[in-house]
Amino acid sequence: MSIDYGTEWFKVGLIKPGMPLDVALNKDSKRKTQSVVTIRHNERIYGGDAISLAGRFPHLTYSNLKSIIGKRYDDPLAEEFRRRYVNNMIVDNERDMPVFIHNETTQLSIEELIAYQFQNAKHQASVTAGEKVKDCVITVTPFANQFERQAILDAAELAGLNVLTLMHDETAVALNYAVNREIGKSAENHIFYDMGAGSTVASIVTFSNVETKDGKKTRSAPQLEVRGVGFDRTLGGHELDVRLQQLLATEFMKANGNRVSADIKSHSGAMTRLMKEANRVKQILSANTETMASIEGLHEGIDFKLKVTRAELENICKDLIARVRSPLQTALDAANMTVDDIQSVVLVGGGVRVPSVQKQLMDLVGAQKIAKNVNADEAAVLGAAFRGASLSNQFRLSKQISIKDVTLFPVEVTYKPENKGKEAKTAVDTTIFDKFDNIGTRKIMTFNRVNDFEFDLSYGKNSAAGVDGIAKVKISGLTEAMKKHKDDIKASEIPPKVRISIELSNSGLVSVPEATLQIGKLTFKEKVKSFFGGKDSKDTDAEKKDEEAKQNNETANAAGAADTKNNTAAEEAKESVSITKVPLTIEFIPTGLAPLSEKDKDIAKKRIAELDALDTRKKLREESRNALETFVYKVQDFLYNDVVELVASESDIEKFRERLSEVSDWIYDEGEHADTPVFTTKLKELQLIEQPIQHRVKEYGERDNNIKLVDSTLKLARDFVANINELAEDLRYHTEEELDGLLTAAENLEHWMAEKVAAQKKLANTEDPVLVTSSVVDKAQTVKEHLMKLMTKKKPKVPKKTPEVPKNDTEEETEGSKNQQETASESSEIPIATSDDHEHDEL
Repeated sequence: MSIDYGTEWFKVGLIKPGMPLDVALNKDSKRKTQSVVTIRHNERIYGGDAISLAGRFPHLTYSNLKSIIGKRYDDPLAEEFRRRYVNNMIVDNERDMPVFIHNETTQLSIEELIAYQFQNAKHQASVTAGEKVKDCVITVTPFANQFERQAILDAAELAGLNVLTLMHDETAVALNYAVNREIGKSAENHIFYDMGAGSTVASIVTFSNVETKDGKKTRSAPQLEVRGVGFDRTLGGHELDVRLQQLLATEFMKANGNRVSADIKSHSGAMTRLMKEANRVKQILSANTETMASIEGLHEGIDFKLKVTRAELENICKDLIARVRSPLQTALDAANMTVDDIQSVVLVGGGVRVPSVQKQLMDLVGAQKIAKNVNADEAAVLGAAFRGASLSNQFRLSKQISIKDVTLFPVEVTYKPENKGKEAKTAVDTTIFDKFDNIGTRKIMTFNRVNDFEFDLSYGKNSAAGVDGIAKVKISGLTEAMKKHKDDIKASEIPPKVRISIELSNSGLVSVPEATLQIGKLTFKEKVKSFFGGKDSKDTDAEKKDEEAKQNNETANAAGAADTKNNTAAEEAKESVSITKVPLTIEFIPTGLAPLSEKDKDIAKKRIAELDALDTRKKLREESRNALETFVYKVQDFLYNDVVELVASESDIEKFRERLSEVSDWIYDEGEHADTPVFTTKLKELQLIEQPIQHRVKEYGERDNNIKLVDSTLKLARDFVANINELAEDLRYHTEEELDGLLTAAENLEHWMAEKVAAQKKLANTEDPVLVTSSVVDKAQTVKEHLMKLMTKKKPKVPKKTPEVPKNDTEEETEGSKNQQETASESSEIPIATSDDHEHDEL
C-alpha cells in the first residue's frame, strides 16, 4: 500500500497480485479522506465524520497535524497552530516539542495522532485487498528534515506498518508520469509544480533512457532524475482558506455586531464552521466569479449569508499569489536551466486549481507549457504504490524505472583532529553530502585515530532545514582495540585507520551504520570517480582543509562507497599483504530534536491496543444490535405470510408480534446503552420463538416435493431391476442377491413413507410435522446409493478364444469356431448403462 499524507487530505494506494494498481476507497466510498481525527469517549472518528463533529467538539478534533510534525514548540508553525486551533497544546520538556492534553489522564504526541490516521489508511487498504496489508511507501515533502522524516516513520511504527521507504511527493508524481508514458530517445525535462494545502514545491525532473548492463548484455532502461527543487513551506491552499475565513468572520461582525454578545472570532465552534464554508467557497470560486457563503445559525442563533467574488479572494491573498513563481524559478536556478529547457510544467495539488495561481505560472513559462495531463489528486499515491511494488519480491514489473532523487540540504561532519593522541582545541567541519547530492548513497570517512572519539552531524549553515544539528556520533572500542593489537600495529608500515560509513538512505535519513579499525601492511591506491554524485573527486575531511590540520598530523578523507542503485562513489585498487578489521561501537545521539523515545512508544502502543480493543467491542456491539434490529423487521414481515397463518395459531402469532414490538421499542430506548451480550440474548430468545414456526412453514411448503422425491426414487430402482431381468441370461452380470437387495431397500422406503404420510395426515398444521425433509432425503439417499452401486458395477471381462489353425493349408472354419466368434460379438453389446457411458439418468 501507499499513503500520500497531506495537510488536509490523505489518499491510500494499493497494488496486489491479480489486482490492478488503484486507490483504495474509504468507508464512504470516497477516494480521499480528510486528515482529521476526533477522539470522543475513547472512540476515534475519522475523515468526514470527524469534520462533522469539529464544530461541536473542536477541542477534541485534531487536524492540520502535518504542519507541526517534527517541530519545536516555539516554531512559528506551532505558534500559528495555537492561534488557529483550540486544542490544548503544551510543551514536552524532554523533547522541546508540542504535545496535546486531551483530557485529565491522556497526553497525545503528534506521532500518535498521525498513527491513528495511518491505522485508518491501513484499514482501507486491507478492506480493499481482502487481507491484511502492512508493507507501505509513504510520501513526504522533499524539504522534510531528519526529524520530520523520523516522526513519520515513528507514526507508521505505532500504526503497525512496515515502511519500505519514504518517497518525495513530486518524485512519486514523476514516477506515475513515467509509468504511463513512453520515454523518447532524447532526454526530456519537466517541472512538477505541486501546490498542496500546506506548502508548494517545484521539482525539475529529467526523463531519459540509460544504458545498463544485465550480465553480459547491455540494455536501455528508463530513468528519472531530479535536477532541481524549489519550495515554499507555508504557501498552500489552507492559507487561502484562513484568509477567506477571516473575511467571512469580519463581515459577519459588521452585519451583526450589535446583535451578538461576543465576537465570533472568540467562538471556536463558529470559526470551525466558517473554515469549512471558506474551503467550499474557494472551490466554487475556482470555476465561478462569484458565489454565496451561507451558514444557518452560525453564531448565537443568527444565520449568515454573504456574496463573495473571486476578485475579493484574490485581493485578500495578493501577497500569497505573488509568491507563486518563486519555487519554480528557484528550481530552474538550481538545475542551471531556463524556461526554454523545459518541455512542460505539470500541475499537481488542489492549490493549482485557483485561477490566479495558474495565471502566475502561465506568465512565467507560457500557457502552451502548462500541462494538466496527470491526476492532480492521485498521481503521487499511485506513483508511491508502484514504487512499493518495485521494492517488493511479490511483483515482477514489466517496466522497471530507475530513480535518482536528491537531498535539498547539505550534511556536514564536525570534529576535532587528533595529533599523537591529543585532540585539537579547534574543530573543523567538512561537507559529506552536498546540496542536491543523490539520496540512497553511502560514503566513507577515514580517520587517523588512536583513542575513542566523537563527531557531530549537522545540516549546512543557512540550509533552511528548520534545524541545524542532526546527531552526535560517539565511536568507542578504539582505545581498547589499539592496545589489543599493538604488536600488529608496530609491524605495520602505515598507521591504523578508522573507517566510518555515513549513509543518506532512500528515505532521506542520515545514519552511521558501520565503523571499523583497519590494521595491517597495506598500500592504498585510490582512484575516486564521481565522488559526490558525479562531481569531481574531493576530500571531505581534514585533507580538504589541509592547512588547518597539518600541525595535528592527522588525515581524514572520504571515499564515496556508492549505493549501486545510484552509481555513485569510488573505485578502489588495493594491494595488501594482510588486513585486520576490528568493528567499533557506534552511539548515534540525535541533537536537533529528540525523536519519540522507546518508553513513549510503548505507552502509545499500549493506548492504541486499548483503543483497538474498544473499537472491536464497539464493532461487535453494532453488529449484534444491527442483527437484532434486522431480525425484528424481517420477522414482522414474515408473520404476514399466508402460510404462517396455516401453521401457527392466531393467538401465537399475535403474542409474537407483541413481543417483537416490545423489543423494537427497547432497541431505541434502553437499548441505546446496552452491551453486546444483551443484544445477543434477546436475539436468541426471539429465534427460539421463530424457529418452530419457520420450521413448520418450510415443511409445509416442501411436503409435496418430498412425496415426489420418494416416488421417483422408487420408480428408478424398480425400473432398473426390470430392465436387467429382461436381458438374456448370459448377458446379465448382476446377482440375484444384489437385485433383491435393491428391491428390499425400495420396499422399506415405500413402507416408511406410507407410515409417515399417514401419521402426518392425523396432525394439525399447527403441530410439529413428523414427515420432515431431512429424514426423507436421508431415506431416499440410501436407496439411491444402493442403485448407484449396481449401475456402476463393471461387467466382467470375457476372455477371447483364439481359433485353432488347421494343420492343412486350407482356410476352412469349423462350424463350432464360427459360432464362438458370433457369440463373442454378441456379448460385447450389453444394453445397460455403466460407469463408462455416464447415462444413469437416462436408464
